[in-house]
Amino acid sequence: MGNSLKRALISVYHKEGIESVGKKLCDRGWEIISTGGTADYLEHNGITVTRVSEITSFPEILNGRVKTLHPYIFAPILSKRTSDHIRQLNDHDMIKIDLVIVNFYPFEEYLNKGNHDDDFMVEKIDIGGPSMVRAAAKNYKDTIVIVDHKDYQPVVDKIIAEGELTANERKALSAKAFAYTSFYDSLITGYLNNNDIFNHDFLNIGGRKLNDLRYGENPHQKSSIFISDPLSPFLKYEQLNGKELSYNNILDLSMVYEVLNEFKDENENFTIIVKHQNPCGAALSSVQSDSFNKALEGDPISAFGGIVGFNKTLDEKTALLIKKIFFEVIIAPDFSDKSIEILKKKKNLRLIKIPLGFREKFDLKTVPGGLIVQERDNLPDNNREFKIITQQNDLEPNMEDILFGWKLIRFVKSNGIIIVNNKQLIGVGAGQMSRIDSVKIAIEKSNFPLKGSVLLSDAFFPFKDSIEIAAENGISTVVEPGGSIRDEEVINEAKNRGIALVFTGKRHFRH
Repeated sequence: MGNSLKRALISVYHKEGIESVGKKLCDRGWEIISTGGTADYLEHNGITVTRVSEITSFPEILNGRVKTLHPYIFAPILSKRTSDHIRQLNDHDMIKIDLVIVNFYPFEEYLNKGNHDDDFMVEKIDIGGPSMVRAAAKNYKDTIVIVDHKDYQPVVDKIIAEGELTANERKALSAKAFAYTSFYDSLITGYLNNNDIFNHDFLNIGGRKLNDLRYGENPHQKSSIFISDPLSPFLKYEQLNGKELSYNNILDLSMVYEVLNEFKDENENFTIIVKHQNPCGAALSSVQSDSFNKALEGDPISAFGGIVGFNKTLDEKTALLIKKIFFEVIIAPDFSDKSIEILKKKKNLRLIKIPLGFREKFDLKTVPGGLIVQERDNLPDNNREFKIITQQNDLEPNMEDILFGWKLIRFVKSNGIIIVNNKQLIGVGAGQMSRIDSVKIAIEKSNFPLKGSVLLSDAFFPFKDSIEIAAENGISTVVEPGGSIRDEEVINEAKNRGIALVFTGKRHFRH
């Protein structure tokens, strides 16, 4: 074998277009090295292939677990073009491998299909592929690596046309290769530890780009969305209409999605309207159009330009109501044909069809130089654990509102206060530095009589002043976690004011 030939090792699961690449290289005198199914595929398309076993003089063994793990493969991939490395290759009758085109067993696809046992999934963990990719990526100055099928044609076309890639192009392909292996490893890690990240000293979170977004929080900021958990229903959304989604749209959409999952099993129709990561309207009703109208009534000014979510298929009557108002995004588990026809007339209105079902176990945020991770606030609240501290009136008529409101309050930015009545959100005070200010804002923003309504707080009241204001405005029931050193002061004020006070025992901060 002479040193005049260029050599490419091709071993891919995603074979679309690889025959064209193989033919181009072969026609220009490249030797194609391959394994198993890829070799069969290339030969079937008329491309001459040297099988790995011909180079290693060693057959595939252990049911295919060992094919390429051999010095006669890895030395040619890892060798530099220095005289010392070339001499060592020659001493062992090896020839440099110049190009590696490899992608892996589709572990992600098998995760998505589900219903596979551990033995099956373990066999879908690729070892040889990632090893070759990491070797080539490490040696990017002397070995070109391609892992993405979208790069097959443009990279090979440039190699053929110009004979070489630039140093930066090689480096970029290497970075993509390491990111690819990292994402692949993160899927395996998540599967093996069942996404229980708190019992380990290392965190492995990868991502595969789903698509670029319109822009970030502001138009001058770039933004993309990545899949880290292929099993999450959220990123299986389908956009039926409208402009591209932006970073802000995705954040609001994800918050709406979380709320909808709290109400997905309700027999009644639930509508939620969100603006800037806070609910500004929400309602339950037996009729969808009525639940929408009630949600909109909660704060029609803030609802302008917001995102609307429904827990059931969007119907025609509700679509006609939506059409009259400017919204950015409509999200529902499905849309009737007629509702799509109606809403598509608003060409910029984004219609998002999304399956309900929530599996996320933790929240992750960036801090300078690192990440902070916590369990999600997914703990279901059990009204049997609620303690009625003062029962100044019959709580039974208010119990549905108490449960309705307690589901919602966890989605209001702290300090968070909401007021509900008849399964309708009628006042919101969010994100204030003092709890009393949130109470005042919730009351001031309400367009409804407050007599007999329920006020809910995401954390305890540190002083009695909020109870005083609630009583002065006719609120009959206050729901809060309890736990303040001044609980007795708050309890006594509720008794004196004739307010029913319920302690939930749980806090729902949301920052």
